[in-house]
Parts: sequence; structure tokens; C-alpha cells
Amino acid sequence: MLKEIDLKHKISKQDYDTAFDAMSVKLGALERKIRDAGIPVLIVVEGWRGSMRGQIINKVLQSMDPRGFSVFSASKVTEAQKKLPFFMFYWRHLPPKGHINIHHRGWYFLKNEHEVGDPHESDQWYNVSYDSINTFEKELTDDGYLVIKIFTHLSKKQQKIHMDKINKIYDSSWEDMTPGGIEGADYKAYGKVYEEMFVKTDTLCAPWHIVPVEDTKTGIIATFEVLIDALEKALERKPKKKVSVPMPKADNKVPHILDKYDLNKSVESTEVYKTTLKEYHKKLQALQLELYKVGVSTIMGFEGWDAGGKGGAIKRFTAPLDPLGYSVNPVSAPNDWEKQFNYLWRFWQHIPMPGEIAIFDRTWYGRVLVERVEGFASPQEWKRAYQEINDMEEQWANQNIVVNKFWLQIDKDEQYRRFQAREEDKAKQWKITDEDWRNKEKRQ
Repeated sequence: MLKEIDLKHKISKQDYDTAFDAMSVKLGALERKIRDAGIPVLIVVEGWRGSMRGQIINKVLQSMDPRGFSVFSASKVTEAQKKLPFFMFYWRHLPPKGHINIHHRGWYFLKNEHEVGDPHESDQWYNVSYDSINTFEKELTDDGYLVIKIFTHLSKKQQKIHMDKINKIYDSSWEDMTPGGIEGADYKAYGKVYEEMFVKTDTLCAPWHIVPVEDTKTGIIATFEVLIDALEKALERKPKKKVSVPMPKADNKVPHILDKYDLNKSVESTEVYKTTLKEYHKKLQALQLELYKVGVSTIMGFEGWDAGGKGGAIKRFTAPLDPLGYSVNPVSAPNDWEKQFNYLWRFWQHIPMPGEIAIFDRTWYGRVLVERVEGFASPQEWKRAYQEINDMEEQWANQNIVVNKFWLQIDKDEQYRRFQAREEDKAKQWKITDEDWRNKEKRQ
């Protein structure tokens, strides 16, 4: 793809000034329309080192309201970040609705540096697959995000000219501010990696836009043209307001997996229960310490029927643990701020550090449970959520995070008995609400 780009085109200063002034006003107006339309935008700017990405991004930013954008850089990866799932940083820094996030180098930079450096080195954190990148981008665009990918291209000769200028201004200290190797040292090797990147990640939902920057003024104008065109098209295809559609009643002929479980099992006696629980508590204490020593994180998700005992199970599980090593994250309906992001965003905020435990009282499965039943998620949304959830959990597992999921099962009669018991016990009345009774009627 790079060979097809015309690097000889130049624009006069007069034509540049005229075009820039008009495009700057237009881009600013589009930013405001994007905000009003509630469209979240991700702009990823990749390219050769020395291709004036910073200067181009700065020109873009000066045309917009500073309250409507944020800028990030993948070149500032920390050692702590490398101990967590690769995409966690990007999930945590998704733009809310109507906001624009610009990545001055992003997930591609980390992947490409690894490919050119030593793809067989021990630090496999960088070795994310292009398939994983495509999955990440598609999950966002499926959910209404606009992903704009720009690559700044120039010749090896012009790159050297730019880098010589940078070295003259900053000496060699600029290399410390932009870690990751010197691309100019092997232009051919990086070119090969970039071509593979284009072939494998130039998708319909997030295509690449190659901007020629042999002439910087031409590159700036070309970048503005890409952004203006992408934002205009996003505004044209803005989906209509989602209408809540209740889920149809279940077909009773479909076999239910939960019906296969024996719910009549019981512990031999209260004394046996207490003795066994005490033994398990000792084991849990030892295991928590061991997990901390080896740096293995754990995610535990609890789901189940209302009154199924999720809270009680979590309380008994955490009783012997060091409170500094775990967190309990209760999950309810998303608040107004959480609704500004992809539904998985709020769960990425609570990924445990190495050696720690994150416990979720209700989970990301709400997308295919309550949101599906209540019609908060459209059929298209909850159907694709199964794969999105699998992809997320796979990323966690690939980072050596132990993922445990528990479903607490009770039948209708037991649920009704527990509801009544809660209503009769003043100490537990806070646990039962009108909504619980309403939800019980929806149980199929």
C-alpha cells in the first residue's frame, strides 16, 4: 500500500493557508456536532518515526474545543501496565459519548516494535495478534464508536532529514522521551511490518488512511480531509434512538440445563458445615498468600437468581482473606456516566493487579441476562455479546489471570420461600424490593 502513495505532491503556502483556515473552522464545527450527537471517536495516529505526527496532531487539536478531546501515547508504557491485559489501558481510556480520544501511537505501535525488535523475546506481552486487534476495534464500532486510523508516510530520505533536525534541536535526549528503537535504523524492516499490518487490519469497520507527509503542509491538509470526511459520514449514519423491546416468552420445549442439577443435596449437619468451612478458610488464607507471592491475579464472578445466595457466598469466601488483597465489586444497573461507554468498560476498570483478587457480585453477563430479558439490549447487541464476553475472558486468561464463574441455582419454590423470609425478618427486609417480586414473575 505504501508504494501506491504519491509522495511528490506539494502545496504552496498560500494554498495551504487558505485550505487550513477553512478546514479548521469545519473541523471545529464537526467536533461540536459529534458531541451533540453523542458519538464517541477514537483517532489512532501511527506512522514512521520522524513523520511529524506530533506537529500534525497539534494542528488538529488547535482547531477543536480542548474540553472535547484527550490525547494518549502508547510510547509511555509502564512496567506495571505490562503486568495487566494488553488492551486494558485502551479499554479504560475509551472516550465517553460525544468525546474524541487521540492516540499518538497506540496498540499498533506496541505490536510493530515487538515485530521489528525480537518477536521471540521473553516479553510476550507485546505479541498481541492482529486478529485480537481486529476484534477489539470491531467490538467498539459495533457499539457505535468511530475508529479512525491514520498512518503518516514519508520516504527514507525525508525521514533522515526530519530526524537530523530533531537531533539538532533536542540532541540525543529525545530518544529517551520516545522509547522503542530507532526506525530509521532499518527502514526496510519496518516497511515490511507496516505492509503486513495494512493487509491484516485494513477492515471495513476501521480502515487505514495513509497520509503523505513528505511535504508537511500536504500531510496536514490530507489529515484534515480524512477527519472531516470520517466525521461527516459518522453523523450521516447516526443510528436512531434505541427502543426497548421486551424479550419474548421462552419456548418451554427447549431443554433447560439448570433443570439437570440436583437441588436436594444438603450438608450432613451444622457441625459438619462449620468444621468444613473452617478447614477451607485455612486453605484460602494459604492460597491467597501463595497467589500474591507468584503474582497470579484472580477474577471471580457470581451470578444467579435473586435470593440465590450470592452475597452470602461472597461473605463466607472473603471472611478469612486479607482485605488488602481483594476487592468486592457490586454490579447493578449502569449509572448515567457508565452508560456513556461500551457495556464492558466498567468491568475493565476493576482488573486486579498481580497477586490480587477481584470479586464481582453480578457480572458482565448482565448483557445477556437482565438486559436481554428487559429489552435494554437489542437482539443484535445481546447476540454478539456472547462472543465479546468470550474474547474478553480469553484476554484475561492469556495474561495468566485465573477466571472463576459461579452460578448459584435455586428453584422457584425456594426462591419464594426466601423472599417471604426476608419480608418477615426486619434485619433482612432491606434485601427484598418490589422489583424482586416483579422479576420473580418473569422467571421462565
